[in-house]
Formats: sequence, structure tokens, C-alpha cells
Amino acid sequence: MGLERIRGVVIDIVKHNDKNNVVTLFTRERGRIPLLSAAGGGSRSARMRNSRIQLLSVVEADINFHGNKNLQKLGDVAPAVVWRTIYCNPIKSTLAMFLSEFLNRYLYDSSPDPALWDFIYASLDYLDRLERGLGNFHIWFMIRFLEFAGIYPDLTDYERGDIFSLRQGILLPSTQIEKDTLSPEETAYLTTLQRINSRNMHLFRFTSAQRRQLLEKIMHYYAIHFPGMSHFKSYEIMKEIFS
Repeated sequence: MGLERIRGVVIDIVKHNDKNNVVTLFTRERGRIPLLSAAGGGSRSARMRNSRIQLLSVVEADINFHGNKNLQKLGDVAPAVVWRTIYCNPIKSTLAMFLSEFLNRYLYDSSPDPALWDFIYASLDYLDRLERGLGNFHIWFMIRFLEFAGIYPDLTDYERGDIFSLRQGILLPSTQIEKDTLSPEETAYLTTLQRINSRNMHLFRFTSAQRRQLLEKIMHYYAIHFPGMSHFKSYEIMKEIFS
């Protein structure tokens, strides 16, 4: 084992005790790593250290790995990149809170996945630079993430009036009654969402009600296939800010 310099995305920060926090990183090389970090206090050095460790910040950290301990100790930390707008823009900071909770839940038992790490990093970099289409960013991210989750909808044979089964992940004729399906209208929206990319997301127009409905259905789709992906604390804030 020994000392390693690792780059990771901060996906969770929780208080461990009066002296320490648990900071969870998702790293390219080792996947999810929970780390014990000194909470510090009111000193200048502590404030500087804590300012480097924010949800969805990308940091480089020294970690002295000791066997199979559940909690490794976090050493020196430095920002790998500095986001310019994510923390000072209220919409982006809300998105960061929601995405970090989503990633922390989904990646709870994750193994290293370099392609997924690259996607997360590229998405955050894009969010930091994004000026138009902010209201659609989380929808685009959640749809694109379905590919990495292995449950991307197959809508190849879509015909008007079809419904989509959230449990089976396939299209069904509207005459087939099944629990947890999208309505024909919602299924049509899903075919539209599959056309969203980072270049055109600002062109898609959804009402606040449509956006909330889409997010609810997408989140329910994740919850069906991945235990623990429900009852997000940040979800109510998301609904308020995008209402």
C-alpha cells in the first residue's frame, strides 16, 4: 500500500465527530473512497482547507492507504481545477447539491470506472461554462447517465401511442396494461429527450410542470432498478428553483 496522490470528485461530506468529517471521493483509479478529514475549526488554515473540499469540487489528495480499512485518512489536499461559476450561481449550486446526492447514492458500492469518471468530470466542466439551457442540464445529465447505468431506453421501434415500461425498459403497445409505465405523451417526451446533447440543450423548451414531471419519472426509473435511489433530500429544493 502506501502513499498515493489521487484525483477525485467530492461526492459527499458528512460530520463524523467533533474533530473529523468523512469526505467521500469518486476517483478514476480506485472508485469510491471514504476518507477521514480533520474538520479543523476557525483557523485560517482550516478555512482554506475546507474551501478546497466542497461538493463536486475536483481535488488532488495525498492518501496513505493502510490495508482494507473502511476509512482511510485524507492527507494534503489541493484543487485540481477551480470551478469559476458553480458555487456562485444559485441555480448551478443547487444542481451541484442534487448531482452530488445522486452520485453518492448511485456510486455507493462502485468499482473503478474510468469512462464514468471522465463523463462526470466533463459534465462538471461543461456546467461550469454553461450560460444557456441551465434548466435542462440535470435532465440531460440524468438521461445520458442511463447509458453508464446500463438501463438506457431502447426506443428504436417507437410508434406514436406506444408506452414505455419503466420495469422492463422496453416499449409496449398502449393497450397493454402494466404497473410503472410512461403514458403515450410521456413516452413521446422520452424520445425527444434522447435527442438532447450538450450543444442543443438550450433549444429545448419545457414548462416548469413538464420539467418536474420528467425528473420525477426519470428518478422513479432509477429507483426501480437501483435500491436506495429515492427520497432525495435535495429534490424539493430542485422543484422549487425550477418551478
